[in-house]
Amino acid sequence: MRETIDFGIDLGTTNSAIAVADDDGVRVIKNNDGWDYTPSAVWMPKPDVIHVGRRARERTDTQPDDAHAEFKLEMGVAGYHRRFGRAGLSLTPEQLSAEVLKSLRQDAAHDTGSPPEAAVITVPASFALHQNSATSAAAALAGLGEHCPLVQEPTAAAIAYGVQDASESTHWMVFDLGGGTFDAAVMSKRDGELQLLQHAGDPRLGGKLIDWAIVEDLLVPAVRRDLGLPDFARRNNRWRANFAKLKLAAEDAKIALSRRGSHEIAVDLSDGEGDTAPFEFTLTRGALDDLAQPFYTRAIKRCREALAESSLRPDHIDRLLLVGGATLAPGLRDLLADPVEGLGIQLDHTQDPTTVVARGAALFARTVRMPSKPRTAAPGEFTVELHYEPQSLETTGIPVSGRISGGTAVPDWTRYTVTLTNPDGHPPFRGPQTTLTPDGAFYTEVTIDSGTRSRFTVELSDGTGTRQRLAPDTLSITHAQVLPGDAVLTSTLGIGKADGSFAPMLRKGTALPTSITKTFETSIPLRRSQPDAVIRIPLLEGERRRADRNTRVGLLEIRPRDVRFDLPAQTPVEVTFEINARNREVTVTADIPVADAQFEATIDRSQLVAPAHDELVDRLHDLEQRTHALRERAEEVHSEPALSQLDDLSDEKAFVHLRKEVDAAAVDTGAAGTSDRRIRDLEAQLDDVEEAIDIPGLQHELWDLLNNCEDLIEQTGGGPAERRELENLRTRATSAGEDGSPAGLRRLADRVRDFQVDLLRRSDQWDFLVFHSLVELRDEMTSRAQADAAIADGRRAVAAGDRTALSAVNQRLRRLLPPGVSEERRIGGVQESR
Repeated sequence: MRETIDFGIDLGTTNSAIAVADDDGVRVIKNNDGWDYTPSAVWMPKPDVIHVGRRARERTDTQPDDAHAEFKLEMGVAGYHRRFGRAGLSLTPEQLSAEVLKSLRQDAAHDTGSPPEAAVITVPASFALHQNSATSAAAALAGLGEHCPLVQEPTAAAIAYGVQDASESTHWMVFDLGGGTFDAAVMSKRDGELQLLQHAGDPRLGGKLIDWAIVEDLLVPAVRRDLGLPDFARRNNRWRANFAKLKLAAEDAKIALSRRGSHEIAVDLSDGEGDTAPFEFTLTRGALDDLAQPFYTRAIKRCREALAESSLRPDHIDRLLLVGGATLAPGLRDLLADPVEGLGIQLDHTQDPTTVVARGAALFARTVRMPSKPRTAAPGEFTVELHYEPQSLETTGIPVSGRISGGTAVPDWTRYTVTLTNPDGHPPFRGPQTTLTPDGAFYTEVTIDSGTRSRFTVELSDGTGTRQRLAPDTLSITHAQVLPGDAVLTSTLGIGKADGSFAPMLRKGTALPTSITKTFETSIPLRRSQPDAVIRIPLLEGERRRADRNTRVGLLEIRPRDVRFDLPAQTPVEVTFEINARNREVTVTADIPVADAQFEATIDRSQLVAPAHDELVDRLHDLEQRTHALRERAEEVHSEPALSQLDDLSDEKAFVHLRKEVDAAAVDTGAAGTSDRRIRDLEAQLDDVEEAIDIPGLQHELWDLLNNCEDLIEQTGGGPAERRELENLRTRATSAGEDGSPAGLRRLADRVRDFQVDLLRRSDQWDFLVFHSLVELRDEMTSRAQADAAIADGRRAVAAGDRTALSAVNQRLRRLLPPGVSEERRIGGVQESR
């Protein structure tokens, strides 16, 4: 039985691969076709018959109702499924991914003699928590255990590159452009330990978008022209089979253009009348590069963001590690090497970019011990629970500890000793006799051989020196050239507050495992007489200040029936986030101490629901209108930062590609998910544009208010307290000007206005200002006749300079204002604890 997991799987959008680590290194396991990778496609021609891989991929164009691919990005979203007509059933993306994993597991069984009991599975670093959770669910369905370790693809790739690199200290950037996702990761290697320093990515940017760009921008117009099909469009379900053929042909052409300057596309397409017609098109590398340029630009922008957040420049990075089949494109490599348009970092493509992630995952799997199963000692036998790391960068002083149990009776453990030996070591190793503690525990250290695996025997002896039967009685430790550092969060986790803002709990870059607790307050009362009242705490993932711009990955609800007595508003609620490192499972709890009540939620992928096509169309329309209005405002106020951000969106052709995705969402659930994410991303980017427009005006307004306050202090002869408050507000205004948000500037401006009102109350102007404000509310007063009479009296008092009379008029006008509306909110959330 294996002591470590040893198997690594790259579960990809387009292709998947499995590798195994053994004493001779790491190797990719070939499938039945002799390929290093297996297309992530499933074909079900009839009930109870499932094909995975090449045959399934080939059927996606000829039998689109019975074969499906590119379902990875749909994982973790409720309601997504793929229908298999002839088989008469539908499978979720998790079930489809499980079929791919089963196929890889069978390949491993054929190669090694037995199917893996577990495997390390890679996920994009840009995957959200619900997608990680769905990946774990797929692994369990495939028979790989309930808690398969997950490792991020950039980390796995860096491990594979790292074992071939002799540098002691270096910085790398991983450029991972896969079939459906993109990751840019800044990695450091120091004394053999790899650490992820910073990450930026796009879970909806990959090679398949380039494939669809070829189809929609080049092939569709040619089909309409050459075959006379004016209604030929992706959203028209009549042409679904034709589009499946064109998509497959575009993918094959893109791969071929990595090695030649042009490629002839030739497919037979349905004419819609029951016959087929040949279609031919010559695709050149230049045309492909032009189409792919906006996608490459988006990827390079993410790289620059990761570098900036790491406080690094391209010249600080030693090598750019290329990962993913899309990085084989010569046009992309030329662009990346350009120091102006690209990154100018030395490219490293010494590893096969299509299998490097699987190989890195297998190397990582060699560092993870197989899950141990509880074992009961037989009569006269002892068992040991061992604790050690299966790989080490050092060769001496390697710690090993454990606890002995078993035997026919509870023995005096202090009479027993443990010795670890490795007679085959170079030189042979025999450790000291270590006496057990009263509870049967021990700690010792061993020496291992350089560059190989060392196997040790655990010898248990009683007080007479007689060796006892022990199980297990062996362990292995391998000397490693490189090891991964701590796993880290690649997206911030937090909650949505009642005011619509995002409250971060665990920040991006936090080392795992970890936990944190923060106190908030309820925004509404919970009365048991109102059973429909509810406090909702959305669990969010993302980096945006607005809660609705982030991804909701779960929900906590607190209802009156769940507490023993009524709770007033502003009741403290302690929210705790916990996340483990193995499979990144997150647990969130809310504790109300005064009620001795606890509520728990886990990351729930059923919270994410695919949006309807009509909803996407409306959101896109609103987004385009908002973009147009923001450009007009930016030009009006000459906001260069805002215009620059809008120009970036134009250069990336963000709206051009989004329109196509939304159009395709009418018939493609995957496109619906992509559209939803891209719309939210663009909404957040437009928030940034709006801030860039608003901030200068708000800053100008804030300083005008401060200058007015200074004038009032001079006029009223303000004392030291007023001058100290003014200086404090000026300091805060200066700080907000350097790194302030519109919301923060508005809050500070409101504080300054309050200070201004305090100063005005002491001046001769106060009653006059109040009077003019009340006059503006004349139409809302309960009796306009009484209001007009009071206003006339007030104007006479103003003309006479009679403040006493004017104060009385103001009181009369205030009594004519309508009462405020007092409608209790029935739905609330939490807010920051004060």
